[in-house]
Amino acid sequence: MAEKTSDIYPHFVVENNKKPNRLFAFPVIGIIIKMILLIPVFIEMFFLAIASGFLLLINWFVVLFSKTYWDTAYRFFLGLMRLTAKTKLYLFGLTDKYPWFGLDTNGICTLDIPKPEKSNIWLAIPLLGFLVRFVLLIPYLIFSEVLNRGSGIALIMSWFAVTFKKIFPESLYEFERDTLRVEFAADAYLIGLSDTYPSFAISMNHQTIKILLIIAGAILFAWSASMPSPTNDRASYQNDYQYNRSNSI
Repeated sequence: MAEKTSDIYPHFVVENNKKPNRLFAFPVIGIIIKMILLIPVFIEMFFLAIASGFLLLINWFVVLFSKTYWDTAYRFFLGLMRLTAKTKLYLFGLTDKYPWFGLDTNGICTLDIPKPEKSNIWLAIPLLGFLVRFVLLIPYLIFSEVLNRGSGIALIMSWFAVTFKKIFPESLYEFERDTLRVEFAADAYLIGLSDTYPSFAISMNHQTIKILLIIAGAILFAWSASMPSPTNDRASYQNDYQYNRSNSI
């Protein structure tokens, strides 16, 4: 029996792209075109992200002294998440409808997050509460990153499916959708739109392909985590250089 993931927080629903645009799905070329078309939206999102930092700071104090979430912050954060949702859905090919600049969904999807009736004041202590939430979220963020890497593989697979068969496979559509829902669940908990720890559940229809995508995502995540950072490489090179110089002297 199919899991009712649409009932999992947050409520995120998007229909599969029944008639995907082949040009937008053409391997590599299609996503480059989309990235260029989305540049104005990315610029808007950049400035909105800066504004969100100030609103989050103010909201911490509002919650701390009133125990209620600030209406302005709630509407802004929900709107920003909706803009992010429709932009990523366009980028991933789940819709060919341009997201435009508004903070609504333009009918592309449904993303509903109810305003908290009462917020936890301890988790709203400026910076400290955010840090506690982040630490608690580490297992969930790892899970989200695994799904994100699996969704990258799913995206590439969808390019070829749309290009040659003009269909967006249901299994890949569900995986992309659930990856985004998990991402929004983590964001909502982190900024205090929910004090309930987010659910790890995703739809397991088409179980085999999804398990393979999760395994592939986990392998890519482990591989990227094991790669040395450029900073470490540079420090190692400098140490070796100094060691060789001292020996030569």
